[in-house]
This record gives sequence, C-alpha cells and structure tokens, in this order.
Amino acid sequence: MYLKNIESYGYDQVYEKSAQLYTIQPHDILYIRILSSNREIADLYNNLPTKGISTTMSSEADQYVNGFSVNKDGAIHLPVLGPLKVIDLNLQEIYELIQAKANEYLIDATVIVRLLNYKVTVLGEVKRPGVYFNYNDQLTVMEAIGRAADVTEFGNKENVLVIRPTKEGTTTFELDLTDINVLTKQGYYLMPNDIVYIKPAKNKAFRINLPGWHLLLSSVTTLIVLLQYFDK
Repeated sequence: MYLKNIESYGYDQVYEKSAQLYTIQPHDILYIRILSSNREIADLYNNLPTKGISTTMSSEADQYVNGFSVNKDGAIHLPVLGPLKVIDLNLQEIYELIQAKANEYLIDATVIVRLLNYKVTVLGEVKRPGVYFNYNDQLTVMEAIGRAADVTEFGNKENVLVIRPTKEGTTTFELDLTDINVLTKQGYYLMPNDIVYIKPAKNKAFRINLPGWHLLLSSVTTLIVLLQYFDK
C-alpha cells in the first residue's frame, strides 16, 4: 500500500515540492524548433530530418535525427544562429537565449525547446523493468513505477533506492513510498538518467517457497493419517 498514513495527516494538505531544475550537461540532446509565419525562412533555422526519415521521437536513434546534441564543450550548433553555450542552463534559460537570438533575424519568431533524452531506468521488483522516456517537464518515482506496471508482490515499498549521476559523483536517496512524507523528500522527483531500484522484501525467499512448504506439510499430514489408519 502506498502512502498508508495519509489519513492521519488529512487529504487536503499541501506538501512542499522537492523538485529541482535540471541543467543541461554534455551529451544531452535538445529538441529545438524555430517557427515563423514564413515557413520557408523558418526552415533555414531548423535541423530538419532527411526526407523519408520519421520525425517522431520513438527511439534513441530518432533523437539524434531530430535533436541537437550538446558537445563536450557544452555547446550546440544551430543553423544560421551558430554555436550557443548551453551547459549548466535550464530549459527556460535556453529558451530565452535562443528566442533573443531568433528575434535578431525574424520578426515573429516562436521558439520551442525540449529535452529529448529525459529517461529513467526502473529495476528490481517491478513487473516491467526497463528504460522509460519522459516528455513532460517532471516525473515522480510513483509515475516511473506506474510505467513499469507497479511493484510486484515481492517488492519492498518501504526502502526504494534512487540512484542519481551528477557532475560531482553519484548520489543516492532512500524513499519510503508507504509514508505520505515521501512527497517532500529529495529524490521523489526524478531527474534525467536516474535509476529507480525496487529492493526485494526480506521474506521474499520464504514467500516464494511457501507453496512448496504447504505441499510438503500436506503430504506429511496425509502420510500420518494413512499410517494411523493402517495401524488400526
């Protein structure tokens, strides 16, 4: 059960949001489109895919076709606008930077900026472990677990591990998803490239073998009854 103590706190409480703004790092991939009423001129400013190649972002390969990769120096290279330093900027700051540049060339420019490689990995005791891409501005641990089809009956919801790579190293967070206060904890809101690991319950081995023990005890009981019957 998730958030099992919510009734003791009340359903109409406001919990402080612990989400952090993600800042762009080398090797990130950005979706950038510059729109204008003059389609032909606007196309000059965009990294448009080759004819016949899908424009959807359904795979990592599509991202490289449709996106701008941040190089090791933290810059992207846009057609016409040239190289722009985006490292350590968040998406809003990058939008403002590109919008200002586009306004120098276009009267009615509209800029769209998205992070394409916002993915999280969900491992351990979930029904569908794997890598999940996110195209919203944020993602919570519970949403990620929901995409992985929920925790299995052998999963431990009281000690969920979030592993986060950072520039300084790797940071870990332990979350209790049965406690309503998890909504305010660092790590509840996921960042790109986070790993969510659902640990197995301590009694997993016993629970897995429980049917076998039931069968063994049933067989022993039946044998005892038969022996008593034939001894009469």
